[in-house]
Amino acid sequence: MAEYYDKLLGLCSFSTKEIDSLKPRLEKAFEKLGLNRQDFSRAEERVATQHDLELVGVRKILRAWLLDLLDLVLSREEGKKVVYYGYPSIQGPGMTIKAASNINLYIGCPDVVLCHTLGQIFDKITPLLEAAEKSGLPPGHGLCSLQQVRNGALALGIIPVPDLVTGSSYFCDMGSKADELLHEIYGHPAIYVDGIMDSAWGEYPQWLPERLKFLGAQIDKLYATVNDVLGIKVTQQSSEKAMQISRRFFKALGRLTKLMMADPMPVSGVESGMALNLAAASTGVSMTDGAEAIETLCDEVQARVDKSQGILEKGAPRVLNFIQPFSDPSITHMMEKAGLALSSSLVTVPPPKRDPSIQINTLGEDRAEAALRDVYHSGYGLAKRFEDAARLVNIDGVLWGYLFNCRPLAQYSHLVKQWVEKNAGIPTLSLEMDIYDSRSYGPEALKTRVEAFAEMLRARKAAM
Repeated sequence: MAEYYDKLLGLCSFSTKEIDSLKPRLEKAFEKLGLNRQDFSRAEERVATQHDLELVGVRKILRAWLLDLLDLVLSREEGKKVVYYGYPSIQGPGMTIKAASNINLYIGCPDVVLCHTLGQIFDKITPLLEAAEKSGLPPGHGLCSLQQVRNGALALGIIPVPDLVTGSSYFCDMGSKADELLHEIYGHPAIYVDGIMDSAWGEYPQWLPERLKFLGAQIDKLYATVNDVLGIKVTQQSSEKAMQISRRFFKALGRLTKLMMADPMPVSGVESGMALNLAAASTGVSMTDGAEAIETLCDEVQARVDKSQGILEKGAPRVLNFIQPFSDPSITHMMEKAGLALSSSLVTVPPPKRDPSIQINTLGEDRAEAALRDVYHSGYGLAKRFEDAARLVNIDGVLWGYLFNCRPLAQYSHLVKQWVEKNAGIPTLSLEMDIYDSRSYGPEALKTRVEAFAEMLRARKAAM
């Protein structure tokens, strides 16, 4: 007998046999999430209109997100220890801890998982935001909506109280403040990775040796705490295993970025964004199924490129985007309908290579060094990364969509635009938005500025 969830899961690459085997877990999780027959009916239409289901790789990525949602929601009931980390997160420690674990463990970023499932698939992220606004993170105070997602999910009992929380308290200071609130409410332990974002102007990609040593010690402190609290000992072997998986991920993402640069652009930025964030937020399903799903997508997109098939007209302005909205794919689709080919993302463009002369003494320093070459260096470093990335991918414009309620990004709201336009000569749109909560910054609210930017880029291309 067909169940109310069969059609949606079939669209998301679940086989009939898999659905049958997962039935007890599915029904238990969907009950906790408050998802009913009507929600699934709406989700079927939403997935079919917002995602390119012709591509098996897209369907496999949707499957991976839904499997991670099941693991998250049921983790405590299934006897797992639970570790949450924040977003954005230094790449590596989450996967390294998972690779080192010899216990039944769920580790991931619940906020991002919920955005890509309850938000992107079911369009039901608002109840979580509203629950958080009644539970210590009130509206109108410029508080991070991503932190509200986790707060609301805990308040509603959708996700379990974790055994340990970790996050950056120097790049995203609101994350640690929100975690302190949740610690006071629920009592779970938290360990924060601290650091220093200050640097001399023009210093990037260099840094003072003390910065590497300090940030490395903070990451090593995280590993030590995981050992003390959970008995999971991170080793060189587990770190190498995690990096091997991560390298496969980013090799596939790099390939996808190159394919997205084809003219015409072969697939929506919605799909590339969904693929990118799988590596950043999930350390369960992503480690087993994630890279293979993205590789499948790459093969299918390559076939489109070979046939000169695309979703936009040939010659559409190519744009380096900061990041795709997590919960509302209609925002990205609006940008593409305006004629912008969102062909690359900042975080998929490689940072400078490691200087082989730098001495690395610990596992923490190894991850710290990689972070300092990327967006965790400084405000100048972020602006320079945009400039270097825009030059590298030969782009027509830059879309710098900064979050108004995110201090690490809002303080650079105009710096990035001024720097890229002055030093790279590339038009840049500095767009205030919210990639998690689209109640105030939905597609209609952003449409006028995006369309004007697209028209300017088209006129500029025509004149060149």
